[in-house]
Amino acid sequence: MKIVFTHNIPEEYYIDFVKDMEVIRPEEPLTCFTHDEAKEAVKDADILICIADYVCNEELISHGKNLKIIGNMGSGYNNVDTACAERNGIKVLNAPRSVVSATAEMTIALMMGICRGVVQYDRELRRDKKLTRQLFFHRDIVLYGKKLGIIGFGRIGQAVAKRAAALGMEILCYDPFPVSKETLEKFGACSVDLEELLKTADVVTLHIPYTEKTHHFIDEEKIGMMKESAYLINAARGSIVKEEALVQALKEHKIKGAALDVHEFEPDISEEVAGLPNIVITPHCCTNVAEVRVEMLHELLNGLTELLKGGTPYNVVC
Repeated sequence: MKIVFTHNIPEEYYIDFVKDMEVIRPEEPLTCFTHDEAKEAVKDADILICIADYVCNEELISHGKNLKIIGNMGSGYNNVDTACAERNGIKVLNAPRSVVSATAEMTIALMMGICRGVVQYDRELRRDKKLTRQLFFHRDIVLYGKKLGIIGFGRIGQAVAKRAAALGMEILCYDPFPVSKETLEKFGACSVDLEELLKTADVVTLHIPYTEKTHHFIDEEKIGMMKESAYLINAARGSIVKEEALVQALKEHKIKGAALDVHEFEPDISEEVAGLPNIVITPHCCTNVAEVRVEMLHELLNGLTELLKGGTPYNVVC
């Protein structure tokens, strides 16, 4: 069998899984195939492994006449045209479990960064090179005793709840699918409708997948429901939030602040976003840790191995 990796991954991370396969990957370290190179590589390939948000669209898939499996190394898979894959009888796998702890940790880091002013203090101290303090400083908040509203109470949302509860936060959650009483009790969470969550939470964090239905899920109307003292955190997908609406709300202080690891127009960040004083931004890096990336790759390849043996791994998405 022939397997194609869109990125140059060190061989020691995958060799045990593909010993009987021909491996095709970019030659230069830390590079990825251009789309044209990928189309050429998949012509007679059986398996395609996409890394990060590499676009695996109908044009690319259609060049893989022998493709049987597409693996996406990540929890999300909106970069893969799953409808096209299904039409062509191609199985698609992802890596949903290995990203959970890293994403939950980064969510807490983003929340700390904006709510406790960590990033702003760092910017100011580097600029002024002098310690200054105000007697009564109203920019930041203490998280203990505050309400965290989690939109999307799946694996990552629950992992965030566990960590936030340890900080003494009250956990509210909203999910379009029913959350069992046992799950709510396990994480000390209270299930509420979306409007109540937005109106009462001190911090709102997003953990829903990106789909056509969740495009601009957070828009002017929903931001308008939030308290002026509230913060918005997004470590899910950039286009879940309407950037224009968020920028305007931050400029007009309709909410207190925001922290984003993901951005609507990635890989570009607008001058407006970069210039806002009440926002923390990071470069879509929740899982940008070597040990996490290796774990993601192994989760994907374990599913691939099981699928090739005739099994039905949990991480088959279609």
